[in-house]
Amino acid sequence: MKPEDDPWLKSAHTHAELLDREIKTLVSLTGPIREDRPIVTKYQDFWNKAKQITGLFRELKPLAKSDRDLLWNQFNALCGEVKEKQKAGYGSLESLSQQHLDEIMKLADQARLPPGTPGIHDLVERGQALKNAGDTLGRYKHAMIAKHKKACFDKIQAIRKTHDAAWDAVKAVKPKQQTGTRFRSRKNLEANYERLQKAVGARENFQIGSGHIRTFLTTCKDPVKAAKAKIQLTENEARIRDIEEGIRKLKTWIAEDEQNLKEQ
Repeated sequence: MKPEDDPWLKSAHTHAELLDREIKTLVSLTGPIREDRPIVTKYQDFWNKAKQITGLFRELKPLAKSDRDLLWNQFNALCGEVKEKQKAGYGSLESLSQQHLDEIMKLADQARLPPGTPGIHDLVERGQALKNAGDTLGRYKHAMIAKHKKACFDKIQAIRKTHDAAWDAVKAVKPKQQTGTRFRSRKNLEANYERLQKAVGARENFQIGSGHIRTFLTTCKDPVKAAKAKIQLTENEARIRDIEEGIRKLKTWIAEDEQNLKEQ
């Protein structure tokens, strides 16, 4: 039997080629690491791929010992290089992580509720600070070490529980009044959002029409047609001004209803 006809050898060769391709992919992931590019997930991306390849070494059978040893040595050397690079850069990572920790903790402190029974204004204002803290943690978590991430998460969760309890207390005091007011504000917002969308669309259509008329007037040689076009342009411009005034009012009403919802 020829070597190329041996099923075991064919499978072993296919498996070796697959591992070789995967290791080359892993090599490409070392680029950002070796060049110190500011990619926060560069180590995470590398080790996720390395974990996948480790699994392939266990699963792919048959695999010739000579191929396995060669590929494993390449893979192991690559992982060792990245591990040393990551270890050397841990100090700078910890320093950067500390900066993010300080920023998030400061935002979380701003979200703490005052002593006593907080008012709606405090709940809304400090709720925004809490949201900012959570958003900032989500943005920076890939550039933070585990203990810093946990400290931020735990603090945000603890403060969030106090906010939830305060909101529950407020709702229990005036459930009927709040439900009615919130319902009206939301209905007004829905209607005005729709009106605003239609008004903006109508304004764009009139503006496009006015643009076409101006283009026509630059080349029109017929005085009668030009006169009619100018009348239409004047009417369009007046309509645009009316629509813009309506848009201004709608935006004012929307802002008022949004504020009402925040204050409830």
